[in-house]
Amino acid sequence: MDDQKIDEAFQLATTLTKQCGSIVLEGFRNASKAVKCKENHWDVVTEYDQKVEDVLVRGLLERFPDHRMLGEESTTEANLREPLDERPTWIIDPIDGTSNFVRGVKFIAISVALVVGGDLKIGIVYNPCLDEFYSAVKGKGAFLNGEKIKTSGIEELKQCLVAHESSIASYATARPYVFGRGLEFIKECIGLRALGSAALTLAYIASGNLDCYAIDYLQPWDIAAGALLIQEAGGVVININGGEYDILKPDVIAAGSEKLAQRVLEVVRKVEADVVRG
Repeated sequence: MDDQKIDEAFQLATTLTKQCGSIVLEGFRNASKAVKCKENHWDVVTEYDQKVEDVLVRGLLERFPDHRMLGEESTTEANLREPLDERPTWIIDPIDGTSNFVRGVKFIAISVALVVGGDLKIGIVYNPCLDEFYSAVKGKGAFLNGEKIKTSGIEELKQCLVAHESSIASYATARPYVFGRGLEFIKECIGLRALGSAALTLAYIASGNLDCYAIDYLQPWDIAAGALLIQEAGGVVININGGEYDILKPDVIAAGSEKLAQRVLEVVRKVEADVVRG
């Protein structure tokens, strides 16, 4: 896709995402909305997740019928195992933070990303409850409601407000790592924050409200759009083991500066060593 097509795709994704904001707000106000559990009791879905994804996918495919779609509510494990190729691929989370959505907590987001040739080109994270529309097109910067944003640029952990999603400890295998990292972070940082939405957390790092995040056990649609926001805002996203960020295997460290990302990596590695030693 050339730059003109990318811009066209961005404008369409922006329009569709904002349209979906009204669906999310309708569901947010609907106290009687049906809630179902997926494989685990903490992993919930509502009819509004599906409605939003349907609008996004249908609208994008109408204009770009040859594009690939990876959406939280429609993608199978087999689809996820397919590598990214030259096909433009949309990665969609219709409502990131569904547990918040169900309980009336306003930290939720629609997350939409476009990958072309394995490279992130578009990232949109929209919280209609707070009217926060974060957007980025590769090479053009990151924005909140049309105003350019940048990361805090903080380099020292002792100056950081750290995002730490303790609910990931719902997975038994993750528990010692999640609690271990939290303990190490709180020894040094200003404080820990858990928003319940990875996409919104990454957007807050891009805008300098939070400083860093180490997160695993998530899916591509939780991270992709927010990762581009951070990169375009001057921050860093790497694999949680220190390598390159893999869009389809999004175990990541995100930070407002390279030095801070490396410090978080040191914490992650220390906790892994402690767990192995028992």
